[in-house]
Amino acid sequence: MIVDKSFDIVSIREYFPSKENPSASTWVFNQAFGIQEYGITPLIISPTPHYPKLLNKFFNGMRHLSTKPNLNIDEYNGIKVIRPPYLKLPNEYFLHSNLSRFSKACILGAKDYTFKAIHAHFGHAGLASVKLKKSRKIPLITSFYGYDLGSDKFPLKRKYKALANSGDLFLALSMDMHKDLVELGFSESKILIHHLGVNLARFFPKLTSTINKESPFTFLIVASFEERKGIHVAIEAFKLISSYVPTRNIQLRIVGDGPFKKDLFALANGFNNIVFINNFTAFSPRELVKQEMQNCDVFMLPSITLDNGEKEGTPVVLMEAQACGKPCISTFHAGIPEVVVHNETGFLVAEKNVKELVDAMNLFLDNNDLVFEMGDKAHKHIRLNFNNQKQNKILSDIILKIIKK
Repeated sequence: MIVDKSFDIVSIREYFPSKENPSASTWVFNQAFGIQEYGITPLIISPTPHYPKLLNKFFNGMRHLSTKPNLNIDEYNGIKVIRPPYLKLPNEYFLHSNLSRFSKACILGAKDYTFKAIHAHFGHAGLASVKLKKSRKIPLITSFYGYDLGSDKFPLKRKYKALANSGDLFLALSMDMHKDLVELGFSESKILIHHLGVNLARFFPKLTSTINKESPFTFLIVASFEERKGIHVAIEAFKLISSYVPTRNIQLRIVGDGPFKKDLFALANGFNNIVFINNFTAFSPRELVKQEMQNCDVFMLPSITLDNGEKEGTPVVLMEAQACGKPCISTFHAGIPEVVVHNETGFLVAEKNVKELVDAMNLFLDNNDLVFEMGDKAHKHIRLNFNNQKQNKILSDIILKIIKK
């Protein structure tokens, strides 16, 4: 079989979707798949972490999400991928050596192929791609997503100077992220805001448009079980609502998995109307997410800023839920106010404010018309501003322009 060795762009992202973990970085897959429509040929280089068995305890049972490394081109749903291995140790202690090994894995994966530009996803991938950029003498685009800018946990901020000096273009998800980049020393002339998008052929409103009074009124959360997602705040709010009117037929469904799982299970203990669902064990994790979004009444994601400064970007699940015609409850956090329009497509509350969260939930519980009205506005908002096809066209234009330049 003849293998193509010439590509327009190589995308760098270590957690690219795979058969083992189809829910990882789906937006990167969607971008790579979408730009092909505009004549751009992508290659994914996905440095794939492998962990020493002695360090299992550091990864909180998440090893089942790992994908096997492969130095040959593999194909995942129409996208060509190379997954060079690299040893990854806890970033808290080994960030510098992890970045070095990540960089070497990028160069190893790319050695037999030619391409005209690099698109790195997340700031650390941009840093790791600087050597590859310099060796090939081609432009480097870096997309930032949130935690790679706000967190003081990893000393990336001190290392970004090399990326700021060498990178050709930096893509921010929101005005909040644009501000963070400028404050970190990135040239404003090199920053563009580019939104992520949702596949509207996949995420769309359910045909039925009435609330079944026999079924519980359902609040839904889809997220990795991490502290910054604010799931614990949502559970506290839901427990309060349940205690106020114990006869109410309501349910909180929480879809996902992650290191905060035991804490969340303990917090929800004793409340049978709080249901946890691990979509990673489902036959089709993404299909399960879509069905849960279509069947819920209101979607929630009360994201918070951690003590170390770590925060979100513009969570894709908020776009997907709104694309399914669901109003959202979230927080005034990072770029979320650009995704959820306060008082139009949902309600935004202050971070960690249980009372405001309870008030927002009660507004929907007492008014089915409001659920449908905001849900309809939510779908239109995503269709106009976070449409995957529209955003992929914008990204394609950006790539073609920087290649020609």
